[in-house]
Amino acid sequence: MKKKLLIMVLVLVSFMGFCAVKGWAGEMDILVNKLVEKGILTPYEGQILKAEAKEEAAKELAAGKAITAPSWTQRIKVKGDVRFRTQVDWQDNHDNSNGSRVRNRIRGRLGVEGRVNDQIAAGIRLVTGSDDARSTNQTLSDDGDGTFGHPEAHLDKYYIKWMPELPNNLGNATFWGGKFSNPMQKTELLWDSDITLDGVGAQFMSSSFNLGDVSTNLYSNGGYFWLLGDQWTKGDPMLIALQGGLKMDLIKDWDAGLNMGVAYYDFTNVQREGRDFTDALSRQGAGTNTFVPGTTEFEHDYNLVDFLIKYDSKQFFDLKMGHGLYTDLIWNTSPNNDNFGVIVGGYLGDKKPKKPGQWKLWGNWRYLERDAVPDYLPDSDFVGWVRETGASSGGGTNSQGFNGGIQYAILKNTVLCLEYYWMDPIHLDSGVPGDVEPYQLLQLDIKTKF
Repeated sequence: MKKKLLIMVLVLVSFMGFCAVKGWAGEMDILVNKLVEKGILTPYEGQILKAEAKEEAAKELAAGKAITAPSWTQRIKVKGDVRFRTQVDWQDNHDNSNGSRVRNRIRGRLGVEGRVNDQIAAGIRLVTGSDDARSTNQTLSDDGDGTFGHPEAHLDKYYIKWMPELPNNLGNATFWGGKFSNPMQKTELLWDSDITLDGVGAQFMSSSFNLGDVSTNLYSNGGYFWLLGDQWTKGDPMLIALQGGLKMDLIKDWDAGLNMGVAYYDFTNVQREGRDFTDALSRQGAGTNTFVPGTTEFEHDYNLVDFLIKYDSKQFFDLKMGHGLYTDLIWNTSPNNDNFGVIVGGYLGDKKPKKPGQWKLWGNWRYLERDAVPDYLPDSDFVGWVRETGASSGGGTNSQGFNGGIQYAILKNTVLCLEYYWMDPIHLDSGVPGDVEPYQLLQLDIKTKF
């Protein structure tokens, strides 16, 4: 009876809110330890009680219902990350000279999102780097004057998010307006992970249903995104994106899931006469797509069909080993000859290492023809080649090669990463010297998240 009474007192204290959540959690631990010392609770019972109390407090805080914490702290989420990278690029140039460089680069990101009410949230994110849409890296001491100048920083997200209340049997939906993360299921064959989109976007996930004996959800994503706005023209360059697919709990005992999706991307008003709008899009590099001679206008239109398959599992038969496979095929349906792209890859280990000792080993091979996608969108680290000159361009098309690496979590939310790229041109014109060598890149990172 005495034990039950003391436990009831502890529970009552947790709801009285005499102090903030973190402080209450510390007091809770002290009280439970005292009960264990006096023999009222066993050590095992003490650990269970502390774990259950912390779990309940975390759930209430996440739901904005923790009476012991100020209400504004429950409406605001702050998260960020910092990455330090040493990067080595090298290539044997076609003039028989050796080219290489070593750079130390830093990336910092800080995001804040606040709940306005039960359905509306708003957020912003501050990042390092220039206005390059595909990079938030800041190369250390790159100002050239040796004065330890301040790096650039800017906002890459600012949005309003609407999460309407739908009937439980229908599913859930999210809508964005502003500049926000890409809502599409994707790989870096088409989308660099740093790109945030301008316009309006949406995601929908149905409630679960059985397809045979397999639990399944249908999803759809899409958006209407501005490539170049506020122009006195017949039509601004825009991107209309639509995607549909399904996610299946394929093997429950393995926690294995399958994701299959089909997307259509319509880049409107990107092929027309009398306008050098691609420069205004701040394209990076030498430009690897096909252009109208003497201009920076695309010679071909871009209407892409994208077919994506991803498989992830945390077990393989009796072996507790996370693993995954994926492929992404892209076809530009507009008339041209270089309109296909594909990536095939996989991994072993934890999909996102974050706890000490977790690791991941991965690799992929990709092939991206010259006009398969606009060259300002794919992974900026996977270089492309200008067909007429043989010049390499940081991020682009007309490229094939391998990317792989290993990650290892040395501490909580602290991960070491070693990544390697090997890239080669697909086609070069006959006038280009035939000894253009592959481009190679090595990155050593330490990543932290908070």
